Amino acid sequence: MRVKLTILCDNTVGRPIAAVGEHGFACLVETSEGATLFDTGQGLGLAQNARALHKDLSSVRRVVLSHGHYDHVGGLPELLRITSPLDVHAHPEIFLDRLWEGADSTRDIGIPYRRAHLESLGARFRLETGFAEIAPGLHLSGEIPRTTDFERGDPRMIAIAPDGKRLSPDPFRDDLSLFIHSDRGLIVLLGCAHAGLINILRHALARTGCDRIYAVLGGTHLGSAGDADFEATLEALDSFSIERLGVSHCTGLPRAGRLQERYGRRFFFASVGTVLEA
Repeated sequence: MRVKLTILCDNTVGRPIAAVGEHGFACLVETSEGATLFDTGQGLGLAQNARALHKDLSSVRRVVLSHGHYDHVGGLPELLRITSPLDVHAHPEIFLDRLWEGADSTRDIGIPYRRAHLESLGARFRLETGFAEIAPGLHLSGEIPRTTDFERGDPRMIAIAPDGKRLSPDPFRDDLSLFIHSDRGLIVLLGCAHAGLINILRHALARTGCDRIYAVLGGTHLGSAGDADFEATLEALDSFSIERLGVSHCTGLPRAGRLQERYGRRFFFASVGTVLEA
């Protein structure tokens, strides 16, 4: 299957176009079957960046939300005002209350809208916990098994369970990725990889039956990883022999620099305007 992926939202803009960067992520996935939007950014640049890249958001047939953070879901109302009703694929725990706790402050980082409000705009939530095909050649990862001992999560990120219990660090059972079958091989599209990059890649091969991964694209959340955990991730990542590695958003520039140094021409920055065709 031929596929084209275009980054619509990221922290940075990679080429001289009339687009804006924001702390967030969104990627448009185009196949012969139609367009799927993976995440929506904060909502500051989705529509403007789509126009700058000559992408018609009214053609989007479905949305995948990787997890319940404002910087991945905030642009959903804007999208729904352009095209609705729209199927929205996500995990049932996406609407948990979520906090970031720093040394001197606490911030709300969950979805800034009630489910009822989004549904009133035309969102048709399709909430799933398991591996599922959502369109020809596109598989939702479902919950990711945690099999590594070095992908520990960020203790500053807190979730509040429906019974009021604090979950620290946030277990991110709702962290979903998209597995895309292309002519060149399997593509793994990440939101923030809160479940752990290596956990996700292992799960991708196990569930799809593929024996290799052509490309990985998106946020890796390696920016907050400790040095030892990051080195363990690099060692494990080598075993996948990935041909194209494009990182963005929560990877962090120092970690991205290390990845570029290690993987050379196989590496690229997945900033706004980046296109991957396969």
